[in-house]
Amino acid sequence: MTTADEAAEPAEPAERTEPAELIGPAKPSEPAELIAPAEPTDPAERAEPIEPAELAEPTVPAAEQAPATVDQDSDVVMVAVPVAYVAHVARLLAELDAEAKPRPVPRGPLRPKEQPPARPWPVEDLRRLSTGRSLTHRTVIQVLDALARRPGELLSSPELAAEAGTTRDKIVGAFAGLTRLLKAHYDFPALGLPFTRVAGGPEGRPPEMFYRLDEEQAMRWRQARGLAPE
Repeated sequence: MTTADEAAEPAEPAERTEPAELIGPAKPSEPAELIAPAEPTDPAERAEPIEPAELAEPTVPAAEQAPATVDQDSDVVMVAVPVAYVAHVARLLAELDAEAKPRPVPRGPLRPKEQPPARPWPVEDLRRLSTGRSLTHRTVIQVLDALARRPGELLSSPELAAEAGTTRDKIVGAFAGLTRLLKAHYDFPALGLPFTRVAGGPEGRPPEMFYRLDEEQAMRWRQARGLAPE
């Protein structure tokens, strides 16, 4: 049974309940991590980093940048040559090759090959020839004067040029147009040249031309020039 004292004791105060925490606004959720692309398992498939493009170097001509190629089995060297110079290089190589070939040793002077002497021209035709005023006429007149001073002798081109007081080039140039001049103004098929030409020279060299007037033609030329009585 409960006694009066126990009934009179005040009851113990109940424990205070802590107030519930105020619920604040929900915090924003953390952003999901970016998922990196899966790396390839094979190292060979990994992309190499792209290097920045290098500045273009100035163009070097092919003849300068292409090194010479040497064929070990021969003495030929392959060299790049611009197309514009191919013909010049080929010509130079041909000249060098020709100079490198041994030339035959001359065996001494050969006797000039005799040809039929020129038919004597009429004095009147020789007089007309001596009065021509063209450059060919003047040079031929000098040649015939020189040959008439030494009738019967064979004179080479250099000797004839010295005797005539002119140059070999002028004589060659005059003779180049002489046949055309004679065909136009004289009976060339019947008369031919007013002097005799004889080919000869050392063996192994280009034949040299010799020139001559025989006694009869030399006398007729002097008459046409007024240097001898007719």
